[in-house]
Amino acid sequence: MARVALIAVAMSIACTAGPAAAGEVFAGVYAHDVDDGISYGKFEDGAQIVAGVRTTALDELKFLGRPRVHLLVGVNTAGGTDYLASGLAWRFHLSERVYVQPGIGLAIHDSRVAFPSPNEPGITPQERLKRIRDFQTKLDLGSRVLFEPEFSVGWKATRRLSVELSWIHLSHGKLAGDYNPGVGDVGVRLLYRYGLDR
Repeated sequence: MARVALIAVAMSIACTAGPAAAGEVFAGVYAHDVDDGISYGKFEDGAQIVAGVRTTALDELKFLGRPRVHLLVGVNTAGGTDYLASGLAWRFHLSERVYVQPGIGLAIHDSRVAFPSPNEPGITPQERLKRIRDFQTKLDLGSRVLFEPEFSVGWKATRRLSVELSWIHLSHGKLAGDYNPGVGDVGVRLLYRYGLDR
């Protein structure tokens, strides 16, 4: 997916967030491709700029525990992986101002997938070494569509503004093969709440 298309999606998200509806818009800066204990980390450089929207808790999805639906876009500042993700998140209040919010979704990305195997019969020794170097130095996410688990800890500064410490992970969960480096982003985002907060 082209970087311009991702930016256009993010801008259209922000423009469609009308005051009559209830929900949240957010934007933040993340450390990209971190070794978070699940992702291998350190294949890509740059920061990840993440922006998106989230609904309020939806009564229509009461059978799922009234989750919030999110749509977000991540753009890498150094030409690394860009992604678009959507999913569900559940908010649990620890106090009047502090909450935690786990979520799960699906993402599509524009990074590499399915490097050719270094064990393929008939390739030259030089090609074999090149393919091994690719596996060691470049991010191969293995599938164009990935799972997108995330977790946030939020603090309500005011009725409208919050700050969230957030973790976003992308991987195929070994459904597309045993090689699954994943990519993890950790950062801080500012959130503006519009309409009713439920």
